[in-house]
Amino acid sequence: MKNAVWLTAALAAMAYYFQPGHWAMLGALVLMIVLHEFGHWVVARLFGFKAPVFSVGFGSSPRLVLGRCWGTEFQITPWLIGGYVQIDPSDDDFRGKSVWKRASVLVAGVTMNVLTAVVLIFALFATVGERQVVPDGVQIQKVDDQVTIARDAGFQSGDEFVSVDGVAVKSARDLATGLSAHRDGTAAAVIVKRNSDQVAVSVTPNQDGRIGVVLGQRMAEHYQKRGVVDAAARSVSFVTNMGVDMARGLGMMVGLVPLPEGAPEGAADVHGVVAIVQIGAMAFDNGFYSFVMIVCMISMNLAFFNILPIPMLDGGHLMFLAWEKLTGKPVDARIQGIVSRVFFALLIGLMFFGLFNDIFNPIKFK
Repeated sequence: MKNAVWLTAALAAMAYYFQPGHWAMLGALVLMIVLHEFGHWVVARLFGFKAPVFSVGFGSSPRLVLGRCWGTEFQITPWLIGGYVQIDPSDDDFRGKSVWKRASVLVAGVTMNVLTAVVLIFALFATVGERQVVPDGVQIQKVDDQVTIARDAGFQSGDEFVSVDGVAVKSARDLATGLSAHRDGTAAAVIVKRNSDQVAVSVTPNQDGRIGVVLGQRMAEHYQKRGVVDAAARSVSFVTNMGVDMARGLGMMVGLVPLPEGAPEGAADVHGVVAIVQIGAMAFDNGFYSFVMIVCMISMNLAFFNILPIPMLDGGHLMFLAWEKLTGKPVDARIQGIVSRVFFALLIGLMFFGLFNDIFNPIKFK
């Protein structure tokens, strides 16, 4: 009864502050954690490992027990910043299993997150379609005061180019191509849209093909449905590129890779679950496609983060197993425990640092 009370109180408090997008992102985040741990759990049980606890959230008290299945007690705890499947590495049953079986259990969580991302992207491409952003119009943002050709010809800020010499203009390249044909001093016949009217303007560009305007490019989104085979191939490629981008992002966080031009302020800082939920809520407001993409990114982030060779994470445990395979002897359980506790403290500190940045140094989107 007491556990049900704290859970109800926590949900009521969040309901007061959260919008639908926040709830959607929080639910997706919990689902990604559950799927990750499910990968560990199902492979562990198939290989005969004892897994007494499957927990969504850290800590053991207070907790809400959901039930038991296949020798495992399923629970929810209030610290919803992760989850775990309890498999005691000091247990004789665990030590007796081969290295490859133990490694399979460790890799299963990451694999589940990667597969989740691939399946979601595949379903998106096959049903909604793959989003393609294409040029859909060029508008004059500013008429130059130095190169006065455009100003003298009668162009105005806000004019949208329709055509040059009868050829439609959709991008800045289309415009440059049309004007470059008149570098010999002949006049180009240009049609622009001004308010709701179309206006004809005759203009002769300079020898560089320029007329003295600052352009703004309008973009349009199109969704192209893919066949099953094409969607499968593209989803694998898309998720692979996502993983590469995450490796690059880690390089930016540690200062090894420069930030791309136009990146939002604070994008390379460490952030936590609050920022994740906020970004997910923004994506939710932008529509189904954007939200699914963010969910896939979160799933891949969980995979990428967990496979890093850091004790307390799956990659760290794989490191211990690699040592055992090379030397023929496992790392002393006492040493593993000390190293794991140290890195656990560091990870908790990193989480609090991310939370601090979420509150006091949030990502500033332009």
